[in-house]
Amino acid sequence: MTDLKRRRLRLVLTIAFALAIVMGPGPGIYFINPGSDETTPRLLLGMPIVYAWAAFWFGVQAIVVLLSYLFLWRDSKS
Repeated sequence: MTDLKRRRLRLVLTIAFALAIVMGPGPGIYFINPGSDETTPRLLLGMPIVYAWAAFWFGVQAIVVLLSYLFLWRDSKS
């Protein structure tokens, strides 16, 4: 992988990870919290929607770490 591609990938993964940190447990949770509205669905695939939201963003973080390991953190000689 060329240096320019590695730099772009590093930037994209950094932005994605920072977004996941903010959106998961942070203020992003207010976007999907049903509150006291009775018409809003409270479950997603049997899981409370707030937990599903946090689990999704945790998955994004795990994918970013995996991609970083596979493409950025490995020694280029191997």
